[in-house]
Amino acid sequence: MRSQVMFFLAATLVAQPPLETRIKEDLAFLAGADRQGRGNGSQGLDQAAAFLTKGYESMGLKPQNQRYAFVDRITRIKAKASLGQGAPLVWGQDLDAIGFSADGAFSGKPMLFLGYGLKTMGYDDLEGQDMHGKVALILRTVPDAKAFAMVGRSDRGVLARTIRLQKAGALAVIVLENEDRPRPLAREEGPLKLDIPVISLPIQTLKGTCGDLAAIARQSADTGKPASQEYPTTFSLELSLDRHQAMLPNVATVIPGSDPKLKDEFIVLGAHLDHLGLGERHSLSGEAGRGQVHPGADDNASGTVMVFELAKQLKNRPTRRSVVLLHVSGEEEGLLGSAHWVQNPTIPLPSVKFMLNFDMVGRLDSAKPTLQIGGLGAPKTALAKAKTFAPEGLAIGDDLGVAVGGSDHMSFSAAKIPTFFFFTGVHGDYHRPSDTVDKINVQGMATITTMAEKIVRDLADADQVPAFDPETAKLPTVRGGPVRVAFGSIPDFTENPKGFRINGTSPGSAAEAIGLKAGDVMTTFGGKRIRNLYDFQEVLSSFKPGDKVRVVWLRGETTMEQDAILKGR
Repeated sequence: MRSQVMFFLAATLVAQPPLETRIKEDLAFLAGADRQGRGNGSQGLDQAAAFLTKGYESMGLKPQNQRYAFVDRITRIKAKASLGQGAPLVWGQDLDAIGFSADGAFSGKPMLFLGYGLKTMGYDDLEGQDMHGKVALILRTVPDAKAFAMVGRSDRGVLARTIRLQKAGALAVIVLENEDRPRPLAREEGPLKLDIPVISLPIQTLKGTCGDLAAIARQSADTGKPASQEYPTTFSLELSLDRHQAMLPNVATVIPGSDPKLKDEFIVLGAHLDHLGLGERHSLSGEAGRGQVHPGADDNASGTVMVFELAKQLKNRPTRRSVVLLHVSGEEEGLLGSAHWVQNPTIPLPSVKFMLNFDMVGRLDSAKPTLQIGGLGAPKTALAKAKTFAPEGLAIGDDLGVAVGGSDHMSFSAAKIPTFFFFTGVHGDYHRPSDTVDKINVQGMATITTMAEKIVRDLADADQVPAFDPETAKLPTVRGGPVRVAFGSIPDFTENPKGFRINGTSPGSAAEAIGLKAGDVMTTFGGKRIRNLYDFQEVLSSFKPGDKVRVVWLRGETTMEQDAILKGR
């Protein structure tokens, strides 16, 4: 009998492909063209989740699938528009809505050309202009002119300029495009919906007598004098949009621990499964990237495969504590899936003792192999010990700068769970269609997988897991800039009709001091109504360190308020 068992085990081991082969095969599926970039709300993402579910079931595990709502696309229900008394404009050809546009209906409203809609030192396109009841026209692209040298990247964006026009009383905003067609209607980065209609319209569509608006604006940029002027026709609009909700997947499963006393404690191994789909949002290839598959081989098929592979190793020889394998979606849209799991855990959250996150672990430099390991909330002694498991020839770095907070482990550290973050670095293919499987260092991934398994076993088999350290949970700030106000609320990027929902607070922050908690919804800050992250950031920028502000928030249906003393950052 024993000889038969040994023969069976030997045959099983022979049948199991080598580690590097398994990694390569799984990467080929997840980052293959058929997955269409695993965009949030896409069939490709669901296929990837089903692949993991089936794989865990084949290991004898019992995966649990979560779903949560996400607006993945926007379509027109009703759309009519015209200039002056002219023929109706053709939607999709002459104009289209921009994703964060509100619905709206009005007729024969005056138009005002405002150049770029910018304000900076000595220059303001809105100066002296009454926007109420008028449609604002602005150019999409802000030139690199001397007059705009002090304008930051975010302030140059269409969103920031549109929000400014909305607050100035504009009835609607038309963004003038250089191309011969409007931008296709799609969900944009930023808030899901503003309060006014926002339209994309090629500049050539305008047939008025105002002259070459682009040339006028360029001249104003050169002279530093705004070129704002009334446009000699009116605009009529009837617009209604539908925001389609997709249900995004999280996949979680548990490898039970072997110790009767410790099996009710958990170590979480996580990786985000989603990527950018066809580059509709977040692509660093700009307009050229729209419509192209962004395979996301490194970001983050690599981390997904590593967690999947670790599951196989740990299933064969379980640790004392139980291990959760967690694959989340929505990371590229603001850590949505990990935030959802932390708020709706498939196991009791207090039983989670540590979280290890694997995000972009596929580009280990063969010439100078260095693995970055960050540790939000992990004691420095725990990070130092993790480094000792590195094999000869693999350097370990821990100076990730602001990148240390840019992934799903942040949802866990906000819940006061210590974390490690494994990362091989940003590269020229990041968030571009060129992040393909052929560029993955498969041997490097195998090396990191072997090291990570040792770290997991060390944590899961220890008599005591390192406790959360609030000092290492503090996110570093960019040095060299002006002193800014810090409040310490950790944003929840999902839309909330009641206000600005948070996922937690930073240790030692003003937000923590007044008792804000994950799930709270801030509605008023310093007397100003806030509905989303963008409102909050603008209001916060008007204060200085030491200011006392009244904060009002909802906890469930209960309204709470408290004074906060703001700190410098």
